[in-house]
Amino acid sequence: MLYSDMSKEQLRAEMKDLQEKGQRAYDAENWPEYEIHMTKWYLAKSYEIRDDARIEIGRTYRIAEEYDRLTVTALEGVMAWGIRQSTGETTAVPIAQLDDTDDDFN
Repeated sequence: MLYSDMSKEQLRAEMKDLQEKGQRAYDAENWPEYEIHMTKWYLAKSYEIRDDARIEIGRTYRIAEEYDRLTVTALEGVMAWGIRQSTGETTAVPIAQLDDTDDDFN
């Protein structure tokens, strides 16, 4: 079933399953598998919060799980498109992965 077709309860159950799988991969130091589960978790979370998320175009957000920031240029579904601070490249990030805290990385 697609995340877009799931209820909030189904999304929460999926996120719990992905978090458990991600933890097992992390504990086993299987970084590629961990990244896959966390990416899916952020996508499921994005669908869960999509109606309440307040992502602003032109604003810069910290990207969770990464030492990088994204300046949002467009929103498309549950994805925020923007410019990565570290590389200047345009990329898409699930909206749930954006954090508006002002923490410095230095």
